[in-house]
Order: sequence, then C-alpha cells, then structure tokens
Amino acid sequence: MSAPITSDTALLTEHLTYRPITVIDDIINSVNLLAFRAIDALEKGLLAAHPSSIGFPTTSKLSAEDVAIQCQQEIEYGVYKLETLLNAKIDKNFDKMEIYALRNIFAVPADVRDWIRLSHYEGLDFRNVEESGGVAGGPTSESVTLQRKKLRETQKLNALLRAEKERNERTIRALRGIVAGAGAGKDANHSVKDEDVSESGAMDETGSLAFLQNKGNLTKDGKHPIATTTEFALTQIPALRQLLENLGPRLKELAEGDGMEGLVGEEEKSWRRERLEFIEKETRRHLENVRGLELSEQGEVRDGEWQGEGRKLGRGEVEDLERVVGMVGGGEPEHGDAMDERP
Repeated sequence: MSAPITSDTALLTEHLTYRPITVIDDIINSVNLLAFRAIDALEKGLLAAHPSSIGFPTTSKLSAEDVAIQCQQEIEYGVYKLETLLNAKIDKNFDKMEIYALRNIFAVPADVRDWIRLSHYEGLDFRNVEESGGVAGGPTSESVTLQRKKLRETQKLNALLRAEKERNERTIRALRGIVAGAGAGKDANHSVKDEDVSESGAMDETGSLAFLQNKGNLTKDGKHPIATTTEFALTQIPALRQLLENLGPRLKELAEGDGMEGLVGEEEKSWRRERLEFIEKETRRHLENVRGLELSEQGEVRDGEWQGEGRKLGRGEVEDLERVVGMVGGGEPEHGDAMDERP
C-alpha cells in the first residue's frame, strides 16, 4: 500500500509543484490561528468585565481586591482548560480530514496511474530507452547534473541580460531628455524616472545637448542633422588620407636635408640652447665688468636691501682690506691728537 501512495505523492508533487500535505498543513495552521485569536479575545473580554457581572460578587468576608484576584485566577484557569479542549478537538477532527483527503482527494486511481502524462513530458520519446533495456542512451546522473548546471547558468545570464536591458533603457531615456529641444525637453524630462535623473545628473529643461538637433542651413535632410553631419565627415576622410600621403615624403626630405635645414629634434634644440647660453654669459659679463652691477646666480641685481649672500672674497682680498682698515685707523688718532693740542 505504501508504494502506490508514494507514487501518487511523487506524481502529484511533480504536477502541482508542491507536496499535497502542505495544503492540509496550511488548513490546520489557519484553524489553529483562528482558535488562538478567539480564545485570546474571550480572555480579554472576561478580564475587562466587572467581577460582579460574571458571578463574583463582593461579600463581607472578601474585599473587592480579593474578589478581583480570585476572579482573575478563575478566568485564567478556565481559559487554559478551554484552549486545551479546543486544540484536542481540532487535532482529532483534522487528523480525520487529513486521512480522508490523502486517500480520496489527493490520490490517483490505480487504473489510470500508468496512463497519465504530464504537460512537461509532451514530445519526449522513451521508446529507445525501453528497447535498450533502459540503460543505453538513457540519462545518467552526470548528464542530469550537467543539464542542471546549464540551466542555472542560463538563468543567471537571463537575469544579467534583463538588468542590462533596464540600464540601457534608462540611459536611452536620459539621453533623449538631454538631446531634446526646448519644446520636447519638458515631455522627455517627465518621462524619465527619478532614479534615471539621479544617475544621469540634473538635466536642463531645454536640453544641454539640444544644439545637436539644430537644423541650421541644412536643406537636404533637416530632420536628421546629426546623420547629415556624420555623412559629411565621412566624405572628407579620403581627402585627409591623401594629404597625409603627400605629407610623408615632405617630412622625409626635410629630415634628410644638409646644413642647418636638416637639423631637427635634439640636434637643433642643443644648438639653440648653446647659443642662448653664450648670449646670457656675455650679457652677464658686460653688466658686471662694464656697468659695475652685482648679480646673483639667477641674474638678479643685488642692492642695499638684498638679503642673499654676497660675492665671496678671496684670502688676499681680505688681507688687503684689513691692511687698509689698519692704516686708516692708525692715522685718525694722530690727527685727533694734533687737533687736541691746539689752544
């Protein structure tokens, strides 16, 4: 008996894409949830009622507080017993329903079980497998695993392509809003979603690239100025190629010339630099020797406010300066004494 039930369960699971027992479990869970809500509402209603209205009057022996405590305990105990009884009845009756449903509702008659073919088996031919004894040419675990891997990769690729399609559509809408002119710019901006605007940046209402749609003086194809401009640019490519071909031999002639005309690149650069250095050197010598100016290493004129280092003196120049200072310092006292001796 277990084999037919197992085959019925497998067949129905493959057909319904879920196990039949899950339907019964959902029904039982829903009934249990409704029973829990009913008991909870009953408990809240009894606790909210006054004790005297549900059979707990105040007497001379018990105070109102004691009566309220006794009433609460009785309500909790009674609700617990009611919940236990209700759950037991639900389990008992729905177990019967589960057995009946699995035997009579979610079941396939034995006389038609072998003749059922599901919709996803349409077009499959198992005659070769039956003729070969079910071994040669039949699916193996390796082939099934390979097909499953292919299916997963195909699903991943499908998801990536759909995401790429959505991104391309958003980009196209954003570009249309940018290229649209002053008249169509507002409509294009309204058609673009908020996330598209956030990705493409804030778009001008008139279209920041609306000038591309400006017809100008075009008369041939005024509806598509970009296409016309592109065609014109393509027609100029052969002429540019011809100019490049003519320019190649000219450059070769200039590179192979004699004298200074043939100097190009580093040679010409070094010659010019050498000439500039010679002019700068002679100019500096003239300013220092003839004009008497004192120049720094960078060619700046040193004056009284100059804070940099001065010209370095040799040892002989320092000794000559000391000798001159000594002579001047030795003559001043004698002259001063002579002046002091005068009455």
